[in-house]
Amino acid sequence: MKVRRSIIVLAFVTLALPLAIFARRAARDSEEPAAASQSLSQYVVAEGTLEVTISAVGAVEADQVAQLSFSLPGRIAEVLVSAGQSIRAGDVVARQGDETQRLTLEAAQLALAAAELNRDDLLAGPSESDLAIAEANIEAAIGAYNSIAGAVDPDQVRAAELQVGAAQQALSDAQTRRVTAGGSPEQIALLDAQIGEASFNAEMARLNLETLQQGASAQAGAAWARVEQARAERDRLLAGPVQAQIDSADAAVARAQVAVDRAQAVLDRTILTAPFDGVVTAVNGDPGAIALPGVALISLADLDPLRVAVQVDEIDVRQVRVGMDARVRVDALPSLDLPARLESIALIPTIEGGIVTYDVRVVMTDAEPRVRLGMTAEAQVVTQRRENVLIVPNQYIRLDRRTGAAFVNLVQPDRSLIETPVILGLQGVDSSEVIEGLSVGDVVAVDLGSDALPGLGGG
Repeated sequence: MKVRRSIIVLAFVTLALPLAIFARRAARDSEEPAAASQSLSQYVVAEGTLEVTISAVGAVEADQVAQLSFSLPGRIAEVLVSAGQSIRAGDVVARQGDETQRLTLEAAQLALAAAELNRDDLLAGPSESDLAIAEANIEAAIGAYNSIAGAVDPDQVRAAELQVGAAQQALSDAQTRRVTAGGSPEQIALLDAQIGEASFNAEMARLNLETLQQGASAQAGAAWARVEQARAERDRLLAGPVQAQIDSADAAVARAQVAVDRAQAVLDRTILTAPFDGVVTAVNGDPGAIALPGVALISLADLDPLRVAVQVDEIDVRQVRVGMDARVRVDALPSLDLPARLESIALIPTIEGGIVTYDVRVVMTDAEPRVRLGMTAEAQVVTQRRENVLIVPNQYIRLDRRTGAAFVNLVQPDRSLIETPVILGLQGVDSSEVIEGLSVGDVVAVDLGSDALPGLGGG
């Protein structure tokens, strides 16, 4: 960016001086004496405010710019804004179709409600109906036990015991006869057969007794175990849940909540909202079209305040500080000076073609609806300001390049001119402060037809 500096003006004066002197002399020789007075320009010295500025050209920028796009592919259901519309942060600007996402969220919410209900029931302890059921279960188990315990008739057991005794006696008698008997082999074989039959009958009688005795005991034991189980369940209800049960119920609620949050986040991604207050600068899609992730659907800009980004060279950047007053002049509105303030100075330079510059941002302090984004603008940063000082335009001041002394042509009462030395203070782009040599009301002049080419650059 170009920065106005006085050295450019001074270099031009130095190069043009010989040509100007030659041209003025030639013109003077050919003109009438009265023509000289017609080329005389005068200025009445007065007090005013003098500013020294550093200027640079840039472009008008928004405070914030956002390209809004959906994060998931989907069909656009609604576009709720149009270009040029002002919106607030959080306003919905577009929606995608969301039927699937809503169904998923509703299912997750139902699962969460069930998990919370189970946990609440657990923490609330047993209800009266739960305890009544537990007591009824105990009574039923006891009844079943009593029924099983009384199912075997004692007379049957005693009869079976008598049968065992009789069978064992018959076996003993058969064995005695075998030992004491003599006789033929056929008789001995018959006695052995009788012993075998008596032994079989004794074993069968014993097994029948054991079946009666053991069967009743096993069934009664199982029935009593059910009684103990029913009592343990009642005691558990009365004692309340253990910590492991509470932790398990809490974990189930937490898992269900995560599922709800995840489903809600997916549903939220079908809604496009404004991240800040601003103006819609572009709409790039219509309902029914497919929106793709990362492809901007809505362009949003925060136009209050507007900024101008310029580049200031390394020589001038040392003269500016954050917070300095500034002015902005827009090329499209040349007669308008907009108040501004220097907002930021980059710490890292930009180097292009060997030229070192720093990015500087100037913020406009007053809104102007005619200013548009992207307009070319000149930012003038006020580095120095003095008020109520004598001011003389630089074109009325002649500067001796060898000594640095400054002179003006002071107009006398008889309209003659006397070159008068002055001491300069603050030197601006167009005017300079005169500390000594002039007073308010003095008239200075410059003869545009003279040999000398007066003028003093500033900046």
